[in-house]
Amino acid sequence: MSGKNRKPKKPDARKISKKLKPRQRKFIAYYTDPTKDTFGNATKSAIAAGYSKKSARFIASENLTKPNIQSEIAGVMDELGATVQHGITRLKEGMDAKEVKVFHTKDGEIVYSKPLVALQERRLATEQMFRLRGLFPTNREQDRISGLIFQQNIVIVPGGLPEPEEKVKKVRQLTD
Repeated sequence: MSGKNRKPKKPDARKISKKLKPRQRKFIAYYTDPTKDTFGNATKSAIAAGYSKKSARFIASENLTKPNIQSEIAGVMDELGATVQHGITRLKEGMDAKEVKVFHTKDGEIVYSKPLVALQERRLATEQMFRLRGLFPTNREQDRISGLIFQQNIVIVPGGLPEPEEKVKKVRQLTD
């Protein structure tokens, strides 16, 4: 957005590179249009661009890995004012964001809290911007990373668990 009271610019599919196929241009326009429900959702954007529902998920993923589409998305995001520098600035501002909560006492008096850190909205907006640029790991990549971390934390105890016979003997000794 270029001004505080202005509506966000809508990406125009006709201005996106002519080197791309028409459906790819539409895909980028739907993917980067903040006024549509397809914004940031590659599968919905692919369906809206005219790809079949069966293949939309695969094609959307494929489109996001193509360098020419990635550069077009980055160009549209820059045009909309969502540059990486802007995202970094927003993140820094978000670290200092404050919110005040209002409470009513039993006497009907209004009491204001101390300024509290309010990061959720700014963090989500910044995360979305980085996702759109391909700078944030996908859910699948996050799962792989957490799986690797889990594997690194597994400790194998020498000797392992006791044999089933040992458990049976202990039970017999307790019952005798």
